[in-house]
Amino acid sequence: MSPGEFQQRLDAISEKDGVPYGRAHMLFDSEEEYGHAALQYKGYLALTDAFKCLYLETVEILNTQCRPKITTPISEHYAIFVPRIAHSFQSLRAAERTALRGYPLHAYTVLRNTFDNVVLTSAAVQKITDFYSIEGVEPGKAPDLASIKKIRKKAEFEARAKMTGDQSGLSATTVAELAKWDALFDFEVHGARLSLAWAQDWMKGEAPLPVLPTFVEQQFSMFVNRYCEIGWMVLRLMPLIQPQHAPFPTSWQDKWEILDDSFEIMVPLSQISAGNRSGQPLLNL
Repeated sequence: MSPGEFQQRLDAISEKDGVPYGRAHMLFDSEEEYGHAALQYKGYLALTDAFKCLYLETVEILNTQCRPKITTPISEHYAIFVPRIAHSFQSLRAAERTALRGYPLHAYTVLRNTFDNVVLTSAAVQKITDFYSIEGVEPGKAPDLASIKKIRKKAEFEARAKMTGDQSGLSATTVAELAKWDALFDFEVHGARLSLAWAQDWMKGEAPLPVLPTFVEQQFSMFVNRYCEIGWMVLRLMPLIQPQHAPFPTSWQDKWEILDDSFEIMVPLSQISAGNRSGQPLLNL
């Protein structure tokens, strides 16, 4: 079969009302409509775009201004830390793109891994654990898959206990609330139970099967809530990207402080909005 014949056969089975791949266009249109509906979140969109701008400026400053000034070897831990922050930024962006096209709970699952990575990175920076342990390696020893998994798992459990668990010094009420938010992550990551809950009307025979993206404020609010929380966590680690002997300009610090203040304002708002049932636009600042 030639490439042309391969495509022609697919073209022939995918036409609807004279439109090639017409049903797929229904999907594309729904995704576009979802993105327009999300525009009501003006405060969130301004904050996330400003966050992107500062991170990209940070990398630009690092590459063009700081690196030429570095004349002594950089800590190996720094070389591990910076790519972890870059990966967290890219993961946040990937999750946001997914959410804005109509799949906020799928995006929510991406945030689960991002949250874990940022918590562990912060724990290593604070010397609650170390970068080798969260990578699952022991210096001077040849790694193997079994030992990597064991070391990483042990490091994660110990770090989470000290960061957000019963060894954190937080109140029992706060630890319990954090555990509930963590459980919501697991409900979706393991078994898509939050997504399945939105299909309950179909399960009861009371509605069509939902497949095309439809804007549901509560779903998007859940994503926004965790995005803002994790974005703020990443922002708090960004000053450590500055090389010791090549600090960023004061203008960078001023922008960072504005973003830090903005996240502090937005995170409580998004937590409130996650429980909103009024049907009114949320975070419409």
